[in-house]
Amino acid sequence: MISLVNLQLLLSGSKVNLLVGSTGFLGNHILKELSINKSPTTALARRVIPNRPENTHELIIDFNNLSEIKISHMDHVYLSLGYPLYFHNVIGYMGSKLKKNFFQVDFTYQLEIAKKFKEAGTKNISLISAAGANPNSWNYYLKVKGMLEMEIIKLGFDSTNIFQPGHLRGNKLRFDIVFADIVSIIIDPFLHGPIKKLRSISATKLAKSVVNNSSDRKAGVNYFDFKDFT
Repeated sequence: MISLVNLQLLLSGSKVNLLVGSTGFLGNHILKELSINKSPTTALARRVIPNRPENTHELIIDFNNLSEIKISHMDHVYLSLGYPLYFHNVIGYMGSKLKKNFFQVDFTYQLEIAKKFKEAGTKNISLISAAGANPNSWNYYLKVKGMLEMEIIKLGFDSTNIFQPGHLRGNKLRFDIVFADIVSIIIDPFLHGPIKKLRSISATKLAKSVVNNSSDRKAGVNYFDFKDFT
């Protein structure tokens, strides 16, 4: 694990991005897309990043000790951290232990990181949330996503980008995910109007959209859903 001194030195580039969740399915695609765009990136992760692309630094840390990390500002922070879930967890069923673990990773860790970088002077942030995110939702997954959106907005970054994708296709060759992929492909053409935002999307396409739509650092709070993922 990298020392806190070296971590502080590496996290000091005014034109360097920080990506949280770079070993995850979507996060890894975002890291590759940032590299394609020649954007120097520091990848914060809990384990080694396989096939790490060019223009990136890898920082292995213990997320339970975030409060001890002393950092300088980054140009842009990308939050794509997520606790591994099964499809039935996403659509509504979670036991109490799973809820606790999910909340710690998706809400607590990401909010703590955002706060630390805001205090250090970072002006731009992009959050990967979910279509239907709502702090008042009966669905715990969507409720936590909505709660995090609200807290990130309250921090007052100059540019806050919130991406709300539907089902992310092709994650794993696991029965529940393959089933969700097939169902999405069947019903996507029938989703129009206000519910078009629920359409599924590939990780490659979403990663490109995240990088392209955040690169201009548009001021204020900016939401992006399926209609924007081009």
